[in-house]
Amino acid sequence: MMTKKSPSKKLKVLFHSNHSRLVTGFGKNARNILLALHQDPNIEVFEAANGVRFGTDLLTPWKSYGTLNQHPNILQQIQGDALKERYNSYGGYAIDEIVEDCKPDIYIGVEDIWAFPQYEQKPWWNKINKILWTTLDSVPILDQALQMEPHCDKMLVWASFAEQEMKKLGRKNVETLHGAVDYTNFKPLDNREEIRKRFNLSDSYVVGFVFKNQLRKSVPNLLDGFRKFKESNPKSKAKLLLHTDWSESSQGWDIPRYLKEKNVNKEDVLATYLCHKCDYYHVQSYQGEELKCPACGTDKTLKTKTSGKGVTEMQLNEIYNCMDVYCHPFTSGGQELPIQEAKAAGLITLVTEYSCGTDSCYEHQGGLPLKWNEYREPQTQFVKASTCPFDIAAKLKKVYIMDEAEKYKITTNGIKYVQNTFSIPVIVNKLKHILFSLQKPLQLTDHKKPSDNQSGTLNDALGNEGRENRLAIVMPDSAGDVLMINSLIHNVKKLYPDKKIYVFTKPQYFQMIDDNPQIEKVLPYQPQIDNCYVLEGRGKDLGYFDIAFLPHATTQKTYSYTHNGKDKTQFKLR
Repeated sequence: MMTKKSPSKKLKVLFHSNHSRLVTGFGKNARNILLALHQDPNIEVFEAANGVRFGTDLLTPWKSYGTLNQHPNILQQIQGDALKERYNSYGGYAIDEIVEDCKPDIYIGVEDIWAFPQYEQKPWWNKINKILWTTLDSVPILDQALQMEPHCDKMLVWASFAEQEMKKLGRKNVETLHGAVDYTNFKPLDNREEIRKRFNLSDSYVVGFVFKNQLRKSVPNLLDGFRKFKESNPKSKAKLLLHTDWSESSQGWDIPRYLKEKNVNKEDVLATYLCHKCDYYHVQSYQGEELKCPACGTDKTLKTKTSGKGVTEMQLNEIYNCMDVYCHPFTSGGQELPIQEAKAAGLITLVTEYSCGTDSCYEHQGGLPLKWNEYREPQTQFVKASTCPFDIAAKLKKVYIMDEAEKYKITTNGIKYVQNTFSIPVIVNKLKHILFSLQKPLQLTDHKKPSDNQSGTLNDALGNEGRENRLAIVMPDSAGDVLMINSLIHNVKKLYPDKKIYVFTKPQYFQMIDDNPQIEKVLPYQPQIDNCYVLEGRGKDLGYFDIAFLPHATTQKTYSYTHNGKDKTQFKLR
């Protein structure tokens, strides 16, 4: 708890990501986060929407801006330069004007890390709080992530894999915050058999994969594994449902070609079709694009889904309910939201045991891990996973022959895991905690007391309470030490009943200690307060606290035991 009162003014947050109406992982996360933050009376949100032209009226409940700069001068300068064109597609040429217009307290950039080249040099970067919430999916960690981390007030990553790898490199200002999943629309349906019958799937064992058609989604491996499973289990009448944009063959997989190459019967592989006129959708074997819609009768309007035109969440839940098992093989990934959606819909998920897959592939998480072999991506030399087709076939069979009691146990684990780990309330509460912890940086400097009229100073955070009534405890990290300090607060209060206790720790540990009723406030730790003279004062400088305890510091590091000569001992020595 930063304070015990609500902020006197709204916290202005600029959220820069895929447009919240795009049916991408980033887009879905943006929608879920923005809707929740917009409902908070203490927060005013703004959306910087990638994928939309600057100046477009986005018709959102909050103020929003497209980020694609279409000014003729800009287009002329960047034409033919792939890096500059990508920079523009991520809003690099529009974000300065957006920041100037909405004047946020906090900027949150939510994209792949390469969307933010040299942002630390932007004129507004060091004038506001800034968070990058990014996907890091492979080792070695991208140099750009390592370069940007020191320039962020907080770096958030979508998978614990990325946090662990960053911390191995000594980067401590990194925290895992998964993308928010609106699992309320994803659940097992009572009319599941009716939906399957509608698509002629009543007696089929349906393997599903929901994905954007990208080369990092291991379609060839899945086709191999599916063929091996079907050959060894002909009675399963197996079907493979690929809910993806089949027409995206220039940047993704030419799936019809691979069906021929892998000798997979095209009638066994299904696509999701959507009418661009009446929004009718249907699941059937792939028959090409621009078909006649059987619902409205319009020619050339029935196409496979795209990132710009997809089914509704309720329809997607029906598609998940057509499946008997969900299989998600990939080379690497930031989070892969469909995995969590599939779990919430009651499916066992088979996921490659690498990258973000380690957050989703085990039985207690509602899944089964898929084995993989390492290969190195050309040029980048990233470690990537080639999922083993034999293991895909083996795990498909394991679920196929699994008894209902074991299935129920694993799928129940998955549903609970999504609710407790990825749900919107869980993610938004963690994000809010971070946002409000950054709202008032202490702005301390060694051996100096900030002026009283400086905004965001320690005086502001402490209020009018006299220093003689204050006691500080500093414990920056780790989780175990913060919990230990929390357990000792009662004893400290017994020794100093007249003192109000303030605890300094890193924001990621606030939730471990901020519910202690004997703590007046929990405040964000900064390295400058490692010197007790800053807190207790020295000579004519009275400092901020009567007594300050720094149990994390040793005497070799700094003097940490002066306490103005007012500390007490609990036990008598003989």
